[in-house]
Amino acid sequence: MVHADSDQMSQVLINLVMNAIHAMPGGGVLKLALAPDRDMVRLSVADTGHGMPRDVIAKVFDPFFTTKEFGKGTGLGLTVVKGIIEEHSGTIDVESEPERGTTFTICLPIDKS
Repeated sequence: MVHADSDQMSQVLINLVMNAIHAMPGGGVLKLALAPDRDMVRLSVADTGHGMPRDVIAKVFDPFFTTKEFGKGTGLGLTVVKGIIEEHSGTIDVESEPERGTTFTICLPIDKS
């Protein structure tokens, strides 16, 4: 079992799923997976969207960084996501390749009590 604030985890999923949808304007595949991984639970959100180059990946969690056109995003969504995950003693990683898609992987500790 993972102890987490359900409202905050909902916000994490909404942000990641909406970003994935925006990355696939012509359609694609969105995959969510949840699995145990030793003393953690691993949640991944993967899309087959346009992907991101390395320079964008390096900034993706920075406050106010956005790849969306002016007025379409605040650049705070992934910053908030990372903050929520870290508040829950978890980690979030991103893997992406241009024209192949992006995967965000969240690991949260399992409560052993």
